[in-house]
Amino acid sequence: MFSLKNELWRTPDLLGFAAHWTWIWCVFWSSLFYNESVRLGINSQGVGVPSASSPFVLEPLWSASLLANVIGIAALLVISHHRNPLSEIKAMPALAGICTSLGTIAVSRIVLNASGDAASTIYFAGSILTGIGSAGVVILWGELLVSSGPKRTVNYSVISLVIASALFLLIQLLPPAPAQVATAALPFLSMACLVHFRNSLPRVPRARRNAHVDARPSVRMIAIALFFGISFGIMKGLIAPVGDEWIALRDILNIIAILGGSIAIFITMSVFNMDFDHLTYQIALPLMAAGFLALPLHEPFNVVGTALHQFGYQYFYIVLWALWAAIATRADVPAGWTVAWGMFAIQSGQFIGSATSAIALPFIQSDADMAMVSAFTIFAILLVALFALGGSKASTGWGFIKPMEEDISTPFEKASTRIARLCKLSPRETEVLFLLARGRNRAYISEELVISDETTKSHIKNIYRKTSVHSQQQLIDLIESESAAQK
Repeated sequence: MFSLKNELWRTPDLLGFAAHWTWIWCVFWSSLFYNESVRLGINSQGVGVPSASSPFVLEPLWSASLLANVIGIAALLVISHHRNPLSEIKAMPALAGICTSLGTIAVSRIVLNASGDAASTIYFAGSILTGIGSAGVVILWGELLVSSGPKRTVNYSVISLVIASALFLLIQLLPPAPAQVATAALPFLSMACLVHFRNSLPRVPRARRNAHVDARPSVRMIAIALFFGISFGIMKGLIAPVGDEWIALRDILNIIAILGGSIAIFITMSVFNMDFDHLTYQIALPLMAAGFLALPLHEPFNVVGTALHQFGYQYFYIVLWALWAAIATRADVPAGWTVAWGMFAIQSGQFIGSATSAIALPFIQSDADMAMVSAFTIFAILLVALFALGGSKASTGWGFIKPMEEDISTPFEKASTRIARLCKLSPRETEVLFLLARGRNRAYISEELVISDETTKSHIKNIYRKTSVHSQQQLIDLIESESAAQK
């Protein structure tokens, strides 16, 4: 079970992660910075309202920063293939903090008021800087949290979000200019705390530093992250027409929903000890689908619907971070590499969904049109939930892992994973290997994986050939030897 006392002693680390969340909320989930684009005439008819000259209704700060964020994460993904851990690149925290803070200052009222005719150019340049800088911030935090295991990742996320909600409310009480300056200082605070966190963790063994990563990412993990990102992006684009008088309420409800989703994920993980499949397909996806039910309705119901969708999305977001920790541990790959792949998928999905819905929105002329779009989206979400959960009966993948369990992977399981990678076993052969290692017979494997006996026999034959053994006992002995050698 979760122990608050065991985690609160790391207050500087919690404060740093909370500062990152507070920055995100202030910049992208409040009108604190979006109003500047309205004043500049970049979005002349109000926040999120299409102008006569352009059908594109996304806030410029959101769209430009998100695209830059995707590009920045892609660059870090390439670096993580050859240089790891990323947190040991000494200049990276400083560069990430400086870029993010400078970008935030550039889109602030103080700078834009003094920029004259160049204000629009500076605004877009600042948006790009925030995206590039925040890519480094989120990947560095993700790497460090994921390397500490799924349980601590969940605990840190929940406590940090509670702290972030208090910081957010404090900043919102300030006048606009001081609030923007305070927001711009948050990335510096976040990166300073990250360096403290980095220095307090055990160092990566020298033999594993800067190692080239040749493992393939989990296709299923990337597909799920991409799908969730697209769903969120669609909602972000479709909520654009909310009237100006409802924007403040919408943003506050979204923050409450984020906080509620975080607390809910802690309860379902800690109290009910649910596994990843149930957390994702039975809770997060239906919650996000429910948010679309209220979208065709008028205020305040559509505003409440966006908050419900945000609740489900935040719930899933923490599930995803815990999932990265589980995958990185089981596959024995650098945490930064796993985080970069996951964040690239989810941020790309957000951009695709946002851009698609924003372009389509001017063609939605009636409530009936919006209802059709919502119904189609709900159908797609529930269809994915139904088939994804129905196809994950096997208890060998990451879907069955319960994040709050202390040890998600025994030395024996780690050894099995290493042998699977060294012998270049296919994903299905790896699943069969895990069951063989547990002493399961052919009939059990066929039933558990829902495959024919002949297919199971073929997989076992291939495993024996690739691992150069001739029996199940020899395979178990091989795994035990590998496990002992790694101690």
